[in-house]
Amino acid sequence: MSTPAATSPSTLSADEPRRLRADAVRNRAKVLAAAGAAFAEHGPEAQMEDVARRAGVGVGTVYRHFPTKDALFEALLLDRIDVAVAAARDALEADDPWAGFASVMRGAAEMQEEDRGFADLLGAGVAETDAVHARMETLRALMSRVIARAQAAGELRADVGTDDVPALMCGLSRVVWSSERAAWERYLAILLDGLRNGPPTSLPR
Repeated sequence: MSTPAATSPSTLSADEPRRLRADAVRNRAKVLAAAGAAFAEHGPEAQMEDVARRAGVGVGTVYRHFPTKDALFEALLLDRIDVAVAAARDALEADDPWAGFASVMRGAAEMQEEDRGFADLLGAGVAETDAVHARMETLRALMSRVIARAQAAGELRADVGTDDVPALMCGLSRVVWSSERAAWERYLAILLDGLRNGPPTSLPR
């Protein structure tokens, strides 16, 4: 009895490579989402097997996309930085420079609420990679423009610098992790009022 011939690249249909690539993209996205949940719950101690289980894929699939846990840390951190970069770009397009600045601060707080393992990732050693440093420099340059724009409009205190924002958000993150949403939103409003030239702020939504 003859056995079926193994499928080789030359015998794949025209659509098969595209389908395989699409599957790989979906699996990678599922792994990253699962890793976010696992790291939010367990921090850097999360295991690859747990990530695979949450993603509904085999652990081999996880390792195929991310050969080490450090590689997975890095990919997840880059994904989070990209969200912040997009928020900063949106802020630069906002009609109201203050509203743009405030929206970035609120977005950072919401990210902390949704992913409480984010700060643990920053301390996990992956922040030393060239890719993370390059992406952080992009974010820093954009935030410098967001701050300068709000200051030029007379809305933001002139003594606020780019390096102040991470320090302020680090303090706020502790409130986010230990409080209900209504509580941290109140403290965010107080923080923004302290940074603003003018009347009390109304948080953008």
